[in-house]
Amino acid sequence: MKYNVPFGLFLAAMLFLAPAQAQVKEARFGHIDTQSLLEAMPERNSIQTEIETAAAQFEEEIVRMQGELEGKVAEYQQKAESWPAAIRAQKEQDITMGQQGLEQFYATVQQELAGMEARLLEPMIERAREAIETVGAEEGFTYIFDTSSGATVYNGGEDVLPLVKAKLGL
Repeated sequence: MKYNVPFGLFLAAMLFLAPAQAQVKEARFGHIDTQSLLEAMPERNSIQTEIETAAAQFEEEIVRMQGELEGKVAEYQQKAESWPAAIRAQKEQDITMGQQGLEQFYATVQQELAGMEARLLEPMIERAREAIETVGAEEGFTYIFDTSSGATVYNGGEDVLPLVKAKLGL
């Protein structure tokens, strides 16, 4: 089936659609190393110091607990043969419980330090994210890729790190 559309109608339709096609914007790509950005932010140093201070306190307690456990083990090794079976069994149980307690405490410390780091870094990460989004909107970027994650295959876009640093006053 063949349609006969008058040329004038066809031309009018094309002129009507042309402005819509002219509004299509070319995609603009950028990339940023967010790890470098976060390391450059001034609050990073105070956060790192706070985490290191807490870690040092935990380490003191772990060293103390290890010292106690080593003392029990040394005593057991020295006196085990002279002790009756009931005392030997009790000392072995004390050593085993001490080892388990130390392992549990260490796991708790790791969780607490990770939670502390996440809680302290969250406002800084949010501030960086907002600055990246603002630069993206102001500069007309369609996408900004994070090169610090290693997921970017091609770095052909613009590096927006200087723009984001300027937005943050760094």
